Amino acid sequence: FRRKVGFLLLLLLLLLLLPLPPLKTILKRPTTHSTSLISKSLIKLSDDVLVMYHLKSRERGEEYIAVCEEEEGLEKLLLNRETTSLEDVNVLTDLRQLHKSVLLETCKVRFSKDTIHTWVDRSILLILNPFKPLPSTYTPSVMSTIKTSVLSSLHSSKNISKTTPPHVFSISTTAFYACLNTSKNQSILISGESGSGKTVSTSLCLDNLIYLSSPPALNASSLTSRIKSVTKVLESYGNCRTVRNDNSSRFGKLICLSYAEGTITRSKIETYLLEKIRVLGGREEERNFNVFYEWCEYNKRDAGGYRILQ
Repeated sequence: FRRKVGFLLLLLLLLLLLPLPPLKTILKRPTTHSTSLISKSLIKLSDDVLVMYHLKSRERGEEYIAVCEEEEGLEKLLLNRETTSLEDVNVLTDLRQLHKSVLLETCKVRFSKDTIHTWVDRSILLILNPFKPLPSTYTPSVMSTIKTSVLSSLHSSKNISKTTPPHVFSISTTAFYACLNTSKNQSILISGESGSGKTVSTSLCLDNLIYLSSPPALNASSLTSRIKSVTKVLESYGNCRTVRNDNSSRFGKLICLSYAEGTITRSKIETYLLEKIRVLGGREEERNFNVFYEWCEYNKRDAGGYRILQ
């Protein structure tokens, strides 16, 4: 018994003294395309420390950056990269490995190709703010194409995310026909951080819903202009410039559209959670609500040095 205990203690001591395999050894594990490490650095984010790897695929010859929390995340990322073209992944749940590092890398690769829409699942869409105009992404022809695709999916009872390209129009079109076919209320929730593009996405959803209204009513353009005019007024009284967004909404809004036989009959906008404290003061690098500066511009006064209007 003593010999066995002594042998186990000796084995445990040897395991503790043996060095762990270096990262380069882990990266050289057999994959479809071997990957080599170029450099590694640490990134400090709040209370988290991430590792940024500069990698190179030997056979493909491409270099890319991977950010992971640990080596396990890096291995899963490499496994997905070697077996899947990440820019072709329209649905994140279709990835072979569901890990935060893999999800972030997939979004980054698609973003670099100006593909800012990605399905998370059949009813959840992830949109990245491109911080630049993408005029060809939101044209009437795109609306028409997505409408045809959604109708085809509904008739064949197929999963929308499998047959319809990820797009903000896909979400609004699906909600429209679900409301029309089931006679049940539908809702679209648009959320995100400041500057993520919520206001623009809301406007695009409204444009598409009005486009889908049948017949193409004569008052559609008038209704669109009225909704957008009201939105501009709300933005004046509820938006301001912050350190992250030059036109940040400091309130929430609920927009209700009523339909009768597929045609919009009325709309209603409710506002809530207005950041009223901003009227009394704010950070030095931020401004008050837009309406104060618009008043000053109207009166031909320079409001550049004002934070709180006296």
